[in-house]
This record gives sequence, structure tokens and C-alpha cells, in this order.
Amino acid sequence: MKEAFNKEFEKKIIPSKLKEARVARGLSMAELSERIGVTSQAISQYELGTSKPTSEKFMRIIDVLDFPSTFFYSINDSNSLVSNSAVYFRSNKSITKKLKEAYKIRFNWVDGLITFLERYIELPKCTLPNFNELYDEEFPSHNTIESIASHLRKHWNLGEEPIPNLVEILQMNGIIISRIEFGSKKLDAFSRWHNGKPYIILGTDKNSAVRSRFDLAHELGHLIMHKHISQDDLSNKEVLDRIEDEANYFASSFLLPLQTFNSEVMSSSINHFETLKKRWKVSISAMIRRCNDANILTDNQIRYLNSQMIRYGYYRREPLDDVIRVEKPYLFKQALNLLLDNKVVTKQKLLDIISLNSDEAETLFCLEPGFFKTGITPMKLRLVD
Repeated sequence: MKEAFNKEFEKKIIPSKLKEARVARGLSMAELSERIGVTSQAISQYELGTSKPTSEKFMRIIDVLDFPSTFFYSINDSNSLVSNSAVYFRSNKSITKKLKEAYKIRFNWVDGLITFLERYIELPKCTLPNFNELYDEEFPSHNTIESIASHLRKHWNLGEEPIPNLVEILQMNGIIISRIEFGSKKLDAFSRWHNGKPYIILGTDKNSAVRSRFDLAHELGHLIMHKHISQDDLSNKEVLDRIEDEANYFASSFLLPLQTFNSEVMSSSINHFETLKKRWKVSISAMIRRCNDANILTDNQIRYLNSQMIRYGYYRREPLDDVIRVEKPYLFKQALNLLLDNKVVTKQKLLDIISLNSDEAETLFCLEPGFFKTGITPMKLRLVD
């Protein structure tokens, strides 16, 4: 019986899914072959479909790569793996190709679930306006970026005040946000347009609310200003440095609108900036950069603030980092609960559709731990008369 069951699995295995699983775990063919006890050539043949792993080797692959068996014979709803749209990686210069490919695959999983959800649910539409009319220069100046940030705030009716919850604002306006454990200090976030939808993938590793908000605003800048940039363009260091500077400047301009923030900077005291951080939910270091770039403070005042940051070790960890709460995306949670509440699917069916282990699915789709656990329904017992 077990042998027949395993052979049935072997027939269903999709070769490309074997490669997808390996790349997602950041393993080379040689590394995987060593762990499961076959040659690299055998792994290549499995992934090309010229031969199938035995049931024993298949179960070893499942164990080593930590995927449910359903992953290897499920077809993705998304075709994002073949998309030519650029992926904007935060800290792009220090990320290995292997790591980039692993996280592009995770993007594919997010996009696949969005495609599935859209069959049943009307998700928020993207409301990002086209800012091409604001500038005709090839490289937008800082003044132009200030104008873009200001226009977006007006378009979204945000005024000039601090944004209470940036995740909520972006989700309401059709930007899809997910979080993953990058497991690497070299990567903070990445973003991408795909099929007319904007995506931002954040890391969970740093667990800093203000840093996460700045990453969000940075990636929003990429999505707005760099749709015309191709993946090949990003291999050019000059282009990469330029768009990173533009995205950073946009993030500062969007989170700290010049007129209001300028009026609130009353002192170059580090304690004053701690108070500002609590109100604006932006790091002290980012506010100092904003004051420098926008000439809000003098050079001497900036130097003094930087010396205070070094003296108190604030460049490693700032005050309030453990107080300001990280904003959590909730789109997937609401959408999946809607399907469950209306009995469109069961939790087990959802997990089969997602085809990831439950812990990974809960992290990727910002669900609470244990979301996919199904409790036992108690029997209705009564005393005998």
C-alpha cells in the first residue's frame, strides 16, 4: 500500500517544483545532492524531468527542503517567475545572486495567493497616480522628489501630519505587503510591480517599527519613480546608487513633510529628537539626515547631534525602538478569514492550496501562529435520564 502511494507521488512530481524548492532554500545542486545522498547529476536530471527520484529519495528531499509533498505537484497560479519586471532589493549591492533568487521565489508564492484570492474577493485597487507630468528630467532632483511626496500625500488625503499607520494606508490603496524572515543582515526589503499590482516584501528580522516604516516608504519610492528601470539596469552601479538615493530621499520627504517637520524642530538636543521620534515614528538618525538634507539645522548642530548619537550608542539601538509597535499587514488574514467564515474552503484546503509548511505560510502571509491548526469539535453529550 505504502509503495503504491509513493509511486503515485512520483508520477505527480513536477520537475520545475524540485528546482523551485531547492532555490528557495538557497542550495546549489551540489549542496542538495550531498544532503540527500545522490550525485549532482541526479539532481539535475530530477529538475529537468529526465528521471524521477525514488520514493525514498523523494521523502528525503521533502525532509531536507522542508516542504509538504503537495508543493511538488501543485501548479502555481502565478507566472511571476518569468516576469521581466525589476525587483528592487534594499541594500542591493551586498546581496548574492543566490539570495536574490530565493526571495524572488517567495514573491512568487505571495503573488500566487493573491491570484487565488482574486477569484473570490474584490481586493483594494491600486490608487498610485502617474507622476510623469511632474517632471521631464531623466533623474528627478530632490526638489522634484519633494513635490512627488507632497502630491501623493494630497492624493491620499494625508495632510502634513505624521502618518499613524503606514501599513494600513498602503494596503487601503492597493499595495500588497508581506513579511518574511530574511535570515540575512544584508537584506531589509524588496519591491516589484507585477501584472499591474505593486508589491512590497518586508523583513521580520530587525523587529524595529521605525526602520520597517522607512523601508516601506523607501520601497514606495521605487514603485513610484522607477517603473521604467529594468532588471538589467540594476546591474549598473551608477544607476543603482542613484535610484537608492532617490528612494531614500522620497522616504524622508514622505514621512517628514518639510513645512510641518521644520516647524517642529525646535532644538538640536538629542532628547528633543527622541520626543519627535515618538510623534513621527521615524528614527532619530533619519530625522538628523532630513535636517541636514533640507538645511533645517546648521552644520554645527548636525555635528553635535551626530556626536551625541555616537556617545550614547544610538546608531546601534535608539530609544523607543522597543516601545513603538511594529505595524502588521492584515490583508491576507482578513481575506483568508472571509473565505473560512463563508465556508468557501477549509483550513486544510487552504494549506494544500498554498502548499507550504504551516509555520512558513503563517510568517509569509502575516498570520498569527497556529492559524492553520484545526481544533477538535467537542461532542454534544448529555446525561442519561
